[in-house]
Amino acid sequence: MVLEAVQLTSTDTLAPKDTAPAAGRARIEIGKVLVDRVDLATAVGRIRGFLADGRAHQVTTVNLDFLRLAERNPLFMETINHAALAVADGMPLVWLSRLKSEPLAERVAGVELVEACCELAAEAGAGVFLLGGAEGIADAAGRAIERRFPGLRVVGSYSPPLGDFSAQQDRAMVQLIRDAAPAFLFVALGAPRQDLWISQHLDELNVSVAMGVGCVLDLHAGVRQRAPGWLRAAGMEWAFRLAQEPRRLWRRYVLNDMPMLARLLVSAASERKGGSAVPQPAGGI
Repeated sequence: MVLEAVQLTSTDTLAPKDTAPAAGRARIEIGKVLVDRVDLATAVGRIRGFLADGRAHQVTTVNLDFLRLAERNPLFMETINHAALAVADGMPLVWLSRLKSEPLAERVAGVELVEACCELAAEAGAGVFLLGGAEGIADAAGRAIERRFPGLRVVGSYSPPLGDFSAQQDRAMVQLIRDAAPAFLFVALGAPRQDLWISQHLDELNVSVAMGVGCVLDLHAGVRQRAPGWLRAAGMEWAFRLAQEPRRLWRRYVLNDMPMLARLLVSAASERKGGSAVPQPAGGI
């Protein structure tokens, strides 16, 4: 299906989901953003439950840049904080949690969570829809994951034209996904756009789980490579990505994220040294 590329629908009008958090849900607050204290296995168990309960759920993969963007964009912060699951997709969040004496069990990388969801989809015979990436990326990623996960059904894929979309194109994309009726929707439009778009349309997409996935479709399509395991374990995957795309990423990593990390580390260390209590999220979470 070909959709016409037109003007942007402003994200300024997006309304976050008014979804009450699950009772007893353990989360940590980092830079006013709430992150679930889960490991990969626990996150996958939650998503398995999402498939069974018949409702729509948004999953966010929070990294340091998310914290920076959320600080400047209240809608993005509320979108993360009202998501059904927000995992720590970045070692800096794990380091910060340790300083707060509420250590996260591990980094839950978005690419690994997507792969675990693909395994769930293959087991359940559930459909997957891929939205985003440059032209042809979603199609290529779909073919790759079908080969990797036998039994998985990619029921649709679409790479929208570059730039923002109008209400007309927006509605056409929603209808395309609704008609395909996938259980999983993976959206690669970049943050915060992908997560705000999911939040805006979650109740009408006819999906069980919708997740913003950043560069994951590029990885599966083979146009990007992931850092070696030892670099990921050292929290240096960002340096590998910067080496791959220096012109696009240097400002984000060097000028924007590094000062944010330094500020959060100083704040967390001061809080711990002073013995002050870590603020607890509302609602007894």
